[in-house]
Amino acid sequence: MDLALQLDALERALTRLGIRLLEEELPDEAHIDGGLCRVAGQLVIYISPTAPPWCRAEVLLKALRQLPHRDIWLPPEIRRLLQGDDFCDNSVRLLSSEDEDKH
Repeated sequence: MDLALQLDALERALTRLGIRLLEEELPDEAHIDGGLCRVAGQLVIYISPTAPPWCRAEVLLKALRQLPHRDIWLPPEIRRLLQGDDFCDNSVRLLSSEDEDKH
């Protein structure tokens, strides 16, 4: 599954869970590409529009891991990434833009 398909699957899964995805510039001093937070009682994922695609996928996957995702359909590859214990320490399992050029 290429990175574009991973991003699409992750975004659809989060939307099915009722999570809003917002692209917004984040302060430079935050040193993050995005994340899950609660705003006015609603869960929202902020993503920097300048974040590279593999960082976007990492932010979305990390958020999905924090939510009750077991009862929604996910592609097997995404399910495997969610079940991996070392995801937060090993983002190379997501395709990077360099890997994408090789395919």
